Amino acid sequence: MPHIRPAESKDIKDIEYICRMTAGPEARRNEDIGKKIALTYSTYYARAERETSFVLDDNGKAVGYILCAPDYSKYVKGYRKNEVRKLWEIEKRQSVTAFFLPFGYLPFKKKYPAHLHIDILDGYQGKGYGSQLMDTLLEKLKSMDVPGVMLIVDKENTGAQRFYERKRFSKIASALGGIVMAKEI
Repeated sequence: MPHIRPAESKDIKDIEYICRMTAGPEARRNEDIGKKIALTYSTYYARAERETSFVLDDNGKAVGYILCAPDYSKYVKGYRKNEVRKLWEIEKRQSVTAFFLPFGYLPFKKKYPAHLHIDILDGYQGKGYGSQLMDTLLEKLKSMDVPGVMLIVDKENTGAQRFYERKRFSKIASALGGIVMAKEI
């Protein structure tokens, strides 16, 4: 039976795989593209923010995750120093995109210093695990006195938007191709 537990260093490869498999057909087909996407969107959290990152574990294998950086400034420094630098070595253009990625959160960092990413493999979606992961994270952030959390969701991903709205996230801005959603804790 799948259960939620804190992310561990041994989960990094599974987390990167989940990120790749949920990023769309091109990332699923092309491992190099998938690696760049994982470095851009998941590796930092799995490496540096395990206190606020959780996995859905099925027999010792992560099949879903919720990853969170509770402090915007710490995130930007660590992400740019490590993941953006690795991307630079792989592909300069992707590293430039990754370098500017945190700017989407910048105007809201005081009220919502934390931000999150959540992904679950197809066979585990629609079973309440996303809500359980979100509740686990929100409880952890509350215990840390983090005042708010935000995320950016693709404008086309209406299913995810409805999920966040059910979890009482509000749309606070539009970003390039995305919607910034946030919740006070």
